Amino acid sequence: MKYRFRVRAAAIILNEDNEVLLVLHKNPETGEEWWTMPGGGLEGQESAIDAVIREVKEECGINCRPGKLVYVREFIIGSNKNVHHVELYFTAEAESYDIITGIDPELEKQYIVQCCFMSREEINKTPINVYPEILKDRFWNDLNSGFKEHNPYLGIHEQKDTKL
Repeated sequence: MKYRFRVRAAAIILNEDNEVLLVLHKNPETGEEWWTMPGGGLEGQESAIDAVIREVKEECGINCRPGKLVYVREFIIGSNKNVHHVELYFTAEAESYDIITGIDPELEKQYIVQCCFMSREEINKTPINVYPEILKDRFWNDLNSGFKEHNPYLGIHEQKDTKL
């Protein structure tokens, strides 16, 4: 079986209350929902940093300044399990916290439903899947340590088909 590879870059943006910026996606065909940090696939010769800046602007309406790479996560998705995603998570500073719910200009049918900051407690209480999964636990310890001496590789995961 041939695999298609996709590289995604995402921003870890926190507000002054230590809440994480998340985007709620909903598959318009299946109704499946999930929360994730703003980000998306690299285009052409675009760098991961440039992709973070573009995606945060598209999805949340704000400008950001990406910092350091702190996580790498892989997952395989698709009904035939033939898409291998590699995600790069960067810390980022927002120029403002006046977020909006943006759009994904590459998609005809929109997946983006909401954009908001969520606390650790809200993340742990939501019945909707949250990616990366470490937002429910390990992330907060890594954040408190300044992402020092942590293992940035989150491993490979298998996810449901979301047709992204």
